[in-house]
Amino acid sequence: MISGIYTGLMLVVFLGIVAWAWSKQNKTKFEHLSQMALKEDEQIKAETEEKNHE
Repeated sequence: MISGIYTGLMLVVFLGIVAWAWSKQNKTKFEHLSQMALKEDEQIKAETEEKNHE
């Protein structure tokens, strides 16, 4: 009985994480983060400082 409730709870948590990851509001943030691996450290620092000053 307890294991069934626990499994159901974990399924709901997993589906919530999937829904959050695929939501449209996170798309631009994830695209930006995916490009960070391709940029040099100086470019990343400059962009971060630019955002902090706004």
